[in-house]
Amino acid sequence: MMLGISLAVPVGPIKLEMIKRGLSGGFWPSWLVGLGAASADFIFMLIIFLGLSPFLQNTFVQTTMLVIGIIMLMVLGISTIRTAWLQQRFLAGNEEKPEQKPYWTGFLLALMNPFNFLFWFGIYGGTLQNIPSDTEWWVNAYLSLFIIVGIILWNINVAFTVHFFRTLINEITVRVMTGLAGAGLLGFACHLFIQLLKSI
Repeated sequence: MMLGISLAVPVGPIKLEMIKRGLSGGFWPSWLVGLGAASADFIFMLIIFLGLSPFLQNTFVQTTMLVIGIIMLMVLGISTIRTAWLQQRFLAGNEEKPEQKPYWTGFLLALMNPFNFLFWFGIYGGTLQNIPSDTEWWVNAYLSLFIIVGIILWNINVAFTVHFFRTLINEITVRVMTGLAGAGLLGFACHLFIQLLKSI
């Protein structure tokens, strides 16, 4: 569980998106982003258990997912900065529009995030290899699920914190924080783009 919390704590693209959604729409949109990300993490875990990790470690597959991740972060970053300067009020009890699909945004962000690759196929995969070979598979699966539980618990914490924090701040502060979140997403996109150039 602590390993899951350690994975979820760092502020990356997913947490920035959770903060942005929480400031504009409250708990549920923020929580759904985190739930989508946790679902992608579960898929990574399942892939490792099924022995399919070599496919996702293929250079072409990783490069393709990296490009998609960069595009997603750029689109989210630009739209977030643009939203920060629109005229509608953030704190007027807004609800997330259905077409914004926070769950799928979180899912795709986690699925295309190279940092997730590093954790699941590096740290987590290495941890599994150190477990005695005579250990039953269901024991490994049971223990591994606590990683997902840790991620979900931390995401609930973030969603609640942002939800209640937004009631203590004014409109201008929310706009500034939303704009900074957008800039952070663009920063991650630039970082990944530099990584892509180095890998070519």
